[in-house]
Amino acid sequence: MSGVAADATAATSGPAMPGPDAAFFLDLDGTLLEIAARPDAVVVPPELPELLTRLQAALGGAVAVVTGRGLAIARGYAGVPNLPIGAEHGAVLDPALPGATPLPVPSPEWRRAADEWAAARPGTLAEHKTHGLVLHFRQRPEAEPEALALLSSLLKDGPQGFRIVPAHAAAELRPAGADKGGAVHRLMAVAPFQGRRPIFIGDDVTDEDGMAACVEYGGYGLRVPDDFAGRPALVRAWLGRVATSLSRTPGEG
Repeated sequence: MSGVAADATAATSGPAMPGPDAAFFLDLDGTLLEIAARPDAVVVPPELPELLTRLQAALGGAVAVVTGRGLAIARGYAGVPNLPIGAEHGAVLDPALPGATPLPVPSPEWRRAADEWAAARPGTLAEHKTHGLVLHFRQRPEAEPEALALLSSLLKDGPQGFRIVPAHAAAELRPAGADKGGAVHRLMAVAPFQGRRPIFIGDDVTDEDGMAACVEYGGYGLRVPDDFAGRPALVRAWLGRVATSLSRTPGEG
């Protein structure tokens, strides 16, 4: 099969259509958005806000973005004002729900050390979040051992309550109690998610917690590398077909 034919087949296939009782939890980078060389170079497809709005309407609002990004960036990328967002791997939830556990924040010394590390290594980047920090080295993969060593040294000499989480071409320091599964659990306890069958779509090891949480509610996870040929464009195309399918009224075929 030629590359063009394969693309055409993939664009009209994909996972089985979910039922009207589904709820979606969607990662951003590598899932809804193509990975960029730097996290600040991501290009947001102009159709994304309309797609998420359509999907929300088809599922009674049961759609959320759960991402490692900070809240302001995630909300700007999604472009839908009323969309629930679990930012910083669930450490920040908007709209806020009761029962959240106070989480630690990195010290100014940690943030300064991260900035100094990146400044000394062209091609790397220190990303600061409310409850964590990330060292990116996609353009300099040989810096991974040094990134992990720095974060390990910060944990050794600093306050407790943080852990190191590897990701795609990055290493993150974040609160031990923050993961995407926690965001799924909290949202599944309230309307419009409560009682639905959740589906988590992600591309990275950090999404596995969210997928595992969905399984607990009778749902499942979809992995972009396995279920969508590693292409966010195919994820968006499939979600568009889901929205269209679930929006049909009986008798429309």
